[in-house]
Amino acid sequence: MAGGPIQSSYNLITHLKDYYDFSVVTRDTDYTDAVPYKNIKSDAWNILPNGMRVYYFSQKKLNIVNMKRLVETEEFDIAYLNSMYSPRFTIMPLFLLGKLKKQVIVAPRGMLAPSAIAIKSWKKRPFLLWLKNSSLVKDITFHAASVQEEAHIRNVFGNQVTVKMAPNLPHKYDSFKTERGAERKKEPGTVHFLSVARISPEKNLLYALELLQKAQGSIKFDIYGPVYDYPYWEKCKAVMNRMPDNVKVNYYGPLVKEETPERFKTAHFLLMPTRGENFGHTILESMMYGCPAIISDQTPWIKLQEAKAGFDLPLDNRAALISAVQSAVAMDALEYSIWSEGARQFAFGFINNPQLLQQSLDIFKN
Repeated sequence: MAGGPIQSSYNLITHLKDYYDFSVVTRDTDYTDAVPYKNIKSDAWNILPNGMRVYYFSQKKLNIVNMKRLVETEEFDIAYLNSMYSPRFTIMPLFLLGKLKKQVIVAPRGMLAPSAIAIKSWKKRPFLLWLKNSSLVKDITFHAASVQEEAHIRNVFGNQVTVKMAPNLPHKYDSFKTERGAERKKEPGTVHFLSVARISPEKNLLYALELLQKAQGSIKFDIYGPVYDYPYWEKCKAVMNRMPDNVKVNYYGPLVKEETPERFKTAHFLLMPTRGENFGHTILESMMYGCPAIISDQTPWIKLQEAKAGFDLPLDNRAALISAVQSAVAMDALEYSIWSEGARQFAFGFINNPQLLQQSLDIFKN
């Protein structure tokens, strides 16, 4: 299960590969793994089956000497940095690219939201202040995925920085149809919630569990995602062990991508009161498969309740979020079918927006 920033980059490339040539530089392992990917050659360029050109750095060779060699020997026009704080894939390349006078685009991927900066702020704030006052920032174009993110960028770096706004692109479907599959059975008094996200404070699983402790009715909550923060996961497990008898919680580990559609097609609601999302691929995909979302108001997905596509509510109003949970529990089959279709249509309205592709193309134009 790829994280949001990785999925955003993959989607961007697959949509724009007919317009631009992309080469990708990354690690040869997943974020939490030590074992390299199968069927790739580390510290070398690889041509993947889908035609994508990728250089996989090993941990041993990922240093400024080898990054400098790669940057100086490759012919390219634009460098697109898919992170804000990565020492090796943002900070180190910024130094090297600044000397080469290359066009640089930085995609913060939600990492400049106040809620994101607040996590380990003792490390982030000094770096942001240094970058703001350095000569590097004047040569950077920031890619904002939403109006909110543009405001976050300007709040940190000031109004003088260059920002281009283009929503993240969804997964590219050659022909996506509104296939409903088997109708979900929904009885009043019962509900099946789903969470698909990494286990870390910003995804707010602990908050979701605390909401369900206060809820009435027969509730099933299935959790999928890799553990990124083990102390936080221990807190979650402690709450899971104290859940009331009416709430059944299951943790299944990371979700295999091929199984994602089936999980969304069988659950009633996505429950993910995240502290903030730059985009929220999981939220969009959930709605695509007719699974409405109960989320915070800290994502681009707003006014869900008006469209009967879900609920987007402030985290400081627990009563409202518990009420949303109870509304989901109380729905009968007919009412739920209306909300399921509302979620699906809300997602299609976004996916079929003809302006999406052009906005992404414009990011790379001078």
